[in-house]
Amino acid sequence: MELPQKKKLKYFLGFLIVANTLLFLVMACFHLLSSDPKSAVFIDFWGRFTVYSLWFIGFALYIKYLSNIPILRWLVLSVVCINIPLFLLLAYFDKISNTPDTLVFVDFWGRITVYSLWFICYEAYLKYVAYE
Repeated sequence: MELPQKKKLKYFLGFLIVANTLLFLVMACFHLLSSDPKSAVFIDFWGRFTVYSLWFIGFALYIKYLSNIPILRWLVLSVVCINIPLFLLLAYFDKISNTPDTLVFVDFWGRITVYSLWFICYEAYLKYVAYE
């Protein structure tokens, strides 16, 4: 049985997003992303797109597979909540730095952490404030 055209497009776009995210992360792991000023704008743009993609992939998987299982929902929310102070404390105590070798990872981790904070705040707002 052949898949409908929209479903094919959905899978193709999903594949592109996941492939792009993996490509960026692999290139970052092997220090194949240039940190020179001329490349910085492109790398920053691609990095932001990749972070958003990774975050939305994770969020979609969370909603589809984990959010209805209390122990898994609690585990994911705990990891997200622990990550926020962990990132900030490691930066405060100079355990992570913005050297050219680690800049991509620190920026990536920082963005994921900020989006995670927004997610936690939004979920708390929906649960405790929006629908009284």
